[in-house]
Amino acid sequence: MTILKALFDESFEIPRPVMPTHDGRRLTRYRGPDADQLTVGGELNKLAANVATGRNFAGIHWRSDYTQSVLLGEAVAISLLKDQKATYNEQFAGFTFTKFDGTTVTV
Repeated sequence: MTILKALFDESFEIPRPVMPTHDGRRLTRYRGPDADQLTVGGELNKLAANVATGRNFAGIHWRSDYTQSVLLGEAVAISLLKDQKATYNEQFAGFTFTKFDGTTVTV
């Protein structure tokens, strides 16, 4: 998720979000409490949390595994982005994104 947040504009608001109907045959407008504030970064954070929490529900991981796996994955991704940036021949200001703890970092 960290690499996706680095490559895409996290602050981009998703226009007119949709969700499947109960029978799964059509899409209907999403009207949740945050319908007017869905951003790419927020949805990527939710996806990371859902994947990690799903392993907990399956009974194969502990909550601490979820917490630490997200941080470990983020650290590995930051290292990879630093290595990638060093290979660019042109001027590049770097990757800027929000970490899971809410701080903004530029690699």
